Amino acid sequence: MGQTQERNILYSNNIAQKFGLSLSNSEFNYGPGIGKADNYAIINDWLVVFEIEYSQRHPEFNVSKIWPYLENNPAQKLFLIQHIVNNKEVSANRIFHCEWMAEKMITSLNDRFMYQLIINDLTDNDIKSLKTMFEVINK
Repeated sequence: MGQTQERNILYSNNIAQKFGLSLSNSEFNYGPGIGKADNYAIINDWLVVFEIEYSQRHPEFNVSKIWPYLENNPAQKLFLIQHIVNNKEVSANRIFHCEWMAEKMITSLNDRFMYQLIINDLTDNDIKSLKTMFEVINK
């Protein structure tokens, strides 16, 4: 396992542990030509994936690559937790595009996609939002 993957596991588990979530500690492969997520868990009928961004030049790609996966797997539900570790390393325009793309996907995918963006440190608002989303998943 490479250093980047180890950091991804560390950051994603720091978030997951706050909610009693056990992760696979491995990448999730969306399929040929789509890409992978940094870490994941399966809760009921939801796939919970983590994307950890350090200095990603195109973090919006990590949001958009989920759309073809969900199109190819119409029964799957997916919750993306995207953590931008240091927003000074990622363009504000790119962060805007992450949120914009996620909103379009939420609207278009009929309750099969949820999204939480964490910028820098996990805030109280992030924790409240994540708690609400995990309640939906655990129903």
